[in-house]
Amino acid sequence: MTAIDEILEQEEQLAHAKRALDLEAIDRIYADDLLLTGVLGEPTCSKNAVMDEIRRGIAQRDGAKAGGASFESSTANEDTKVVTLGDTAVANYRFVVTVKGPNLDFRRRYRTTNVWAKRWPLADRRRANGIRARSAAGGDALGGTEITVGPAPKE
Repeated sequence: MTAIDEILEQEEQLAHAKRALDLEAIDRIYADDLLLTGVLGEPTCSKNAVMDEIRRGIAQRDGAKAGGASFESSTANEDTKVVTLGDTAVANYRFVVTVKGPNLDFRRRYRTTNVWAKRWPLADRRRANGIRARSAAGGDALGGTEITVGPAPKE
C-alpha cells in the first residue's frame, strides 16, 4: 500500500466516523491536542470542543426524530487530492452536505485540508505536530480536519 493509499483509507475512516457521528472512532482519530479550524473559518480549537459539538449534533438529530421530523441527509467527499512530503501528507477535498425534508432542501459545499504525518518517538516528545491517528498499518500518524500544527512543549 502506498502512502497516498494509506491516507485515502484514513480519510475514508474519518469521513465514515463523521457521517455516523461515531464518538468512539472520532475520539480515537483525533489527538487530545487537536487544533482545528472549521469549514466556515471559525476556530473550534480543541478536541473537547469538537466532541461537544458532535454530542450536540447527536442530541439534535435524536430530538428531531423523536418529534416526528422526517428528513434525509448525506455527506460526501469529492475531488480528493493527496500530496506526500516525506513523512507528511496533505489531503484536500470538497466536503458536500445535502439535507432534504419538509421545508428543507439544501446542498452545501466546503473545502477541507487535512495534514497527516508519521509520528516518531522524538516528535512525540517534542510535540512537533498536532493530531494523532492510528494508521491502518498499525503505526501512529497525524491527521486532522484542517491545517494542524501543535506547539513544542516547554522543557
